[in-house]
Amino acid sequence: MSKSVGEILQDSGIEQPGRKEQMEESVTDLITRIAEKAATQAAISAADKSVDKCNQFWQTKISGLSAAQGDAGYQDSTTPAAVTTSADDANTGEAAKSPKAKPTPGTTSSASAAEEACMQTASASARVGIRLEHGGPFGASIVRDGVIIACAHNMVLTNKDPTCHAEMTAIRQACKALGTHDLSDCQIYTTCEPCPMCWGAVHWARLNKAYIGVDRFTAAKYGFDDKVFYDEIDGKAGVYGCNIMKRHGFRKDSSTNAAGGAMNSERVEKNMVEIYDGILRKECEELFTNPAVNKTYRRRYLQNGTQPLHQAAIDAFPDAGVKRYMTLESTPDRSLAQHEQFMRLAVAAAERCAKNGMSKEREPFGAVIVKDGTVIATACNSVCYSRDSTATAEVSAIQAATVNLGTYNLEGCEIYTTSQPDVMSLGAILWSRISRAYCGVTQKFAAQYGFEEASLHFKDLLEDPGGKRLIEVVQGVAADECEAVFKEWSDLNGVIY
Repeated sequence: MSKSVGEILQDSGIEQPGRKEQMEESVTDLITRIAEKAATQAAISAADKSVDKCNQFWQTKISGLSAAQGDAGYQDSTTPAAVTTSADDANTGEAAKSPKAKPTPGTTSSASAAEEACMQTASASARVGIRLEHGGPFGASIVRDGVIIACAHNMVLTNKDPTCHAEMTAIRQACKALGTHDLSDCQIYTTCEPCPMCWGAVHWARLNKAYIGVDRFTAAKYGFDDKVFYDEIDGKAGVYGCNIMKRHGFRKDSSTNAAGGAMNSERVEKNMVEIYDGILRKECEELFTNPAVNKTYRRRYLQNGTQPLHQAAIDAFPDAGVKRYMTLESTPDRSLAQHEQFMRLAVAAAERCAKNGMSKEREPFGAVIVKDGTVIATACNSVCYSRDSTATAEVSAIQAATVNLGTYNLEGCEIYTTSQPDVMSLGAILWSRISRAYCGVTQKFAAQYGFEEASLHFKDLLEDPGGKRLIEVVQGVAADECEAVFKEWSDLNGVIY
């Protein structure tokens, strides 16, 4: 049998033109993939070294050496000392960065070598994220007893989910790893001061301490100005009946230009979401007042001898009525009957999840997201069932909507929720660009019937300084390394979503 032309060329040592082009393309592709892998592996290697460094420190401690001896072997003199502060300082950006700053009683004024190492794992993950173009330049780690339980970075772009911030993702991973929504024996290390959504998640997870690399004003220098989210929640305080809860330490808007830009001279007012409550009020109230549905209310306030506690809750959260009524002028595109129809679906979702055991003492909370008059997502609170402290009704509905629409941007959508959103959920609504939120009852009404935590989260974020905060904050941990992540992201022309 005669040989083919290809076989003859192969026997003669002459390269076939088509094969040569394929080989050149394969080599080019291989070189590109090796370069990408090397960049990613370098960041992963840095994370591994940081974990080893952290473990070495704790092994030294366990072996009986003194803290001074342990620190001497691992202290990085180039890293600025961290400062332990209250959440007030975290909110105002006024925390001192000097090692001479007076420490909070019971804490130290500078980060230990182990704390620096833990923060390095978060910054290493952030570098991986920006090199893979997963999202913004943010990383976070959850730590328990010196062991990294979860390490994550911002994944908003790759997951097409506006709730996938580094802190939210790390908390979800830690909840899954430990099989619980309660992370009260853990701490969080985050390369940048959390936005309101992520602060809410930190609260819901009951994390006992937060270590922060750089503040939100540093992030604003590189284009991520979370200040508008703080201002938006501050501006909505009246809608929540929190007129006395105003953030202090106001600072002017940061420039969103290149790093080092000067502060703008004028404050920019920006309304991002309209919130109305009292929609289908009677039916929503019954979710909370009916002991057959609200098991928390039944357990806490209707047992023998516990009735005075309910009165105390009512006294502690007065003025629980409607704060901002919806009018036909404010929503000319939809009738009251249509609004009530969508809210009735949210109520039904809450009742259905309660009946199926998915709520587990979070029964009164349901949410529906609507776009162009069509329901695109329905959810209930499943924090206890899913063992995920971020799984509120609103956040779960937003995640479902982004999957159904294939985008993290829910602009043009509206959300109906049986109760005013908590801090985390309101933050998620802002990040998703949902323009209107229609609510059944207020947070203060929910607080009267066993769900006061959300009101306390707002109080912790907004109230006057001076009171004890729920979560201890340590600022300035490995600050230079954390800011370097922003610089690399900026050099790579990262996307601001």
